Amino acid sequence: MIARLILAATLALAVGPALAGIYVTDGDTIVLTAPGRSREVVRIVGMDTPETRQAKCDAELRRGLEAKAALIRLLSAACGDLGRADARRCLIVTRLPRPDRYGRTLATIKAAGRDVTAAMIGAGLARRYDCPGGRCPRRAGWCGEAG
Repeated sequence: MIARLILAATLALAVGPALAGIYVTDGDTIVLTAPGRSREVVRIVGMDTPETRQAKCDAELRRGLEAKAALIRLLSAACGDLGRADARRCLIVTRLPRPDRYGRTLATIKAAGRDVTAAMIGAGLARRYDCPGGRCPRRAGWCGEAG
C-alpha cells in the first residue's frame, strides 16, 4: 500500500506546474495551461476529496493521495501525457459564472465522456459536495470528526 502511495505521489510530481498542459493539484483541483495562455486553477464542483497539503491526519493524507492518483489516471486516459495535453481537445470544461472565494474557476469536467465528479464519487474517492446559491456547507472531516 505504501509503495502504491509513493508511486502515486511520484507520478503527481512528474506532472508538475512548470509544464504546460494539465496539472493535478489534488483530487478536486487542477491547473490548465494552454499554449500561449496563462494558468487557470479549476476547482471541480459537486465533490470534495481528502486534503493532501493540509491533511489533518495520516488517513486523510493517504486517501487524498489515492484520490489525486485516481484523478491523474482518469484525465490521462482521456488526454494522454498530461504535461503536454491541451485540455481544450480532450476535456469538456463547463465553467460556472463566478470563481470561488479563492479565485479559482468553478467547473464541471468531462473526460472521455465521463463526468469526473460522478466517477470520483462512484469510486469512493470523493463525497458529494454542493453549494446551493453559492453558500457552501461546512465540509465533513476525513479523520472521523466533523469539520
